[in-house]
Amino acid sequence: MKSLESVRESLLESLGESVKFDLPLAPYTSFKIGGPADFFFEALSPWELIKAVSASRSLGIEYFILGGGSNLLVSDTGFRGLVIKNGNAALLTNGDNPGVQSGFSLNELVDKTAELGLSGLEFLAGIPGTVGGAVYGNAGAFGESIGDLLERAVVFDPDRGLETVDRDYFEFGYRSSKLKRNGEILISTSFRLEKKTAQEVKREAEEIRRLRREKHPQNQGSIGCFFKNIEEKGKTIPVGRLLEQVGAKELAVGNAAVFDRHANIIVNRGGAKSSEVRKLTDILKKRVEERFGYLLEPEVVFLGEEPDAT
Repeated sequence: MKSLESVRESLLESLGESVKFDLPLAPYTSFKIGGPADFFFEALSPWELIKAVSASRSLGIEYFILGGGSNLLVSDTGFRGLVIKNGNAALLTNGDNPGVQSGFSLNELVDKTAELGLSGLEFLAGIPGTVGGAVYGNAGAFGESIGDLLERAVVFDPDRGLETVDRDYFEFGYRSSKLKRNGEILISTSFRLEKKTAQEVKREAEEIRRLRREKHPQNQGSIGCFFKNIEEKGKTIPVGRLLEQVGAKELAVGNAAVFDRHANIIVNRGGAKSSEVRKLTDILKKRVEERFGYLLEPEVVFLGEEPDAT
């Protein structure tokens, strides 16, 4: 295995002086939690992203593609590898099918399409993160998901290269897509939207934001709903209701606490550690399993090694 110093030199040679070392990741996440990455690089074009992935593979180090950090819990010890920040954020409009790169802000895309009088993405208003992260996890709300609207996309496989695919390729499911299983990277995508007046679309998007502000924390670090809802026999069981019935809103571990307005949201009250979040989620999972028999599944992506939270 190459020494840390030799990896540094190789990355600087491959990617230039914009490579950073031992960079704290907490500021790059909505949870505001997490230790440093050994290496950090922001890719501002698809080619820089591909180059960074190739450099990681050739050096035999792990890499992680970071979007908006809105569904991510980083270990207190950080990440032993290269974090590649996806800064690909171009928007290309083509009639009713806007094309957008994967690093584009999801919330901003809602606003841009509204200005164009294109309807369909309003249910995503107020959700932080990037388009790539939303497609990766098939983000959704109010019974709708982003995968329902995707038309075609460009994906990158480190072994096969670039490929243009259609919606069916992603095998979308509840908060899941093929990208979660095969490690491919979304480069860009287009959506099938409908024409409406800009005023009407903006009004609908703002109403969704208003509803979200009522239930979600505004001034505390969080990642939104922590656990997936339960799909059983064709119906959806909201996990928030189960958690409320087991007294979740009364719980806290250190500076990690359950949000007082929504039992499926954990907040960072200031200086919370990843280990505290994990201990709290273990308590929540145990209570729900003992009371209802369901094993809760996190929506969140965990990055980095973490000591046993139990």
